[in-house]
Amino acid sequence: MTALHNSVEWYKDQVVFLTGATGNLGGCLLYKLAVQLPTKKIYVLCRGGMRDAINKWEASMPEQIDDILDTGKIQCLVGDITRPSLGLGTAELEALQKEVTVVIHSAANFSLFQDLPESIRDNCVPVVDLARLSISFQKLKAFLHISTISSKSFLPGGTVLEDAENLSPDEDPPEKQLEEVLSTGKSPYTKQFIAPYGQSKYLAEQILLSLDTPFPVLIVRPTNIGPAIKDPCPFYGPDGAIPLHTFFELLFEASERRKFEDLATLPQDIIVDEIPVDIVANVCLLHLAIGTIGIVQAGSQLYVPVTFGEYMNQIQKYAPPSLVEKAGRIRVEKNVHFANQANDMIQHICRDWQIDCERSKPFKSMEGPIGLALPGHDFEVFFQRRIAKRARNVEKWIDSLKQT
Repeated sequence: MTALHNSVEWYKDQVVFLTGATGNLGGCLLYKLAVQLPTKKIYVLCRGGMRDAINKWEASMPEQIDDILDTGKIQCLVGDITRPSLGLGTAELEALQKEVTVVIHSAANFSLFQDLPESIRDNCVPVVDLARLSISFQKLKAFLHISTISSKSFLPGGTVLEDAENLSPDEDPPEKQLEEVLSTGKSPYTKQFIAPYGQSKYLAEQILLSLDTPFPVLIVRPTNIGPAIKDPCPFYGPDGAIPLHTFFELLFEASERRKFEDLATLPQDIIVDEIPVDIVANVCLLHLAIGTIGIVQAGSQLYVPVTFGEYMNQIQKYAPPSLVEKAGRIRVEKNVHFANQANDMIQHICRDWQIDCERSKPFKSMEGPIGLALPGHDFEVFFQRRIAKRARNVEKWIDSLKQT
């Protein structure tokens, strides 16, 4: 309890600069930093302005947004992570340089369908530029970059360690790889990754760890992020931000994927590695507080590992018969791209990986606002309610077809 208390108290008087605050993990981090921790101030980079940010928060956590804003800690800076100096004015940049003690970069475009140059521009260049800009932050104590387990998708299987393993011992230096992509739009290593997104995150990790910075760098690699257990609220997770929710909906909305037996040929014993978003947020916040440096992974070892076969059995068990019956009768696609998305989603999920999370296991028994313990949580009940909520969304879409 003392260790957790000290971790919470570490945030007293910290001034945080947070990117991606309107996203899934970013919104959860914002809630915890503002409401649950004694943080002094939170600078939030808002590309569309404060009104746009509030609209997104009201959509994803409508009952919590007033609590967040009422703390008086939030200061919106209108800017863009992809622009030089974040697109900020001189006075705003000087305020960051004088005040910020913690940088958390959670902004990302996690589309698996971007081409490599686009993904590099969204997911690699901004964090490298932000780290270099942060060297001018006079009080900076820690820099956190949210990466992804997809950065290790060049591995064919086996245990994925919390390290910076290279593609190959003779690959080009990461800065040279980045220059090549920016100048030619291509890379000889792209085919080794599931998608360009993973390669862009891999390069970001490699460059960050090679930089000579006066502050410690922490990189957190989540696996598939799932809905929240409790924070900001149960089942929190903006639409489109939960990979396994998208997969569930594709099962019923893409006609070629509606038969459960068609999925029986896939490896049934592979772990579908998913972890609730609020547990990922706690992993981030705990490791920042204790001064962890390097790479930390956040996966189902810290929650409940579920195999693909078990996951499909749970869907069959809890999906309402009305949904199964309705889905079997329709012959239209919700989106012409969904069938391809389903194939890519299945490929992304079904990798024979065992995700090592050893650096966080000591916190599994810790309770409190940023602890990893889940007292009273019933996974079976939670999953059942989760499937019921997703099923209602799909049935609503099917029912709407009768109106057209």
